[in-house]
Amino acid sequence: MTATTTLDRPLPRSYMPDEDKVGMTQKAVCLCESTQADLAGDEEASWAWLALAGLSERAMSTLRSGCDDEFLKSKGFRI
Repeated sequence: MTATTTLDRPLPRSYMPDEDKVGMTQKAVCLCESTQADLAGDEEASWAWLALAGLSERAMSTLRSGCDDEFLKSKGFRI
């Protein structure tokens, strides 16, 4: 994973040690980081990591059913 996102923003704060990421796909790292950030109480990082995960259309549809597009855009999702 690079030091910046495709939007040229820095990556959110990491809550996982690098050794725990070995062998994981980028998507898995993002999802695990999102969960760890949530557990640490860092809502912004949790959403930011989730936005980087490249969720499926089905998952995005589920998110859209509970969050409006402006909220999701503000969290870094491509809508």
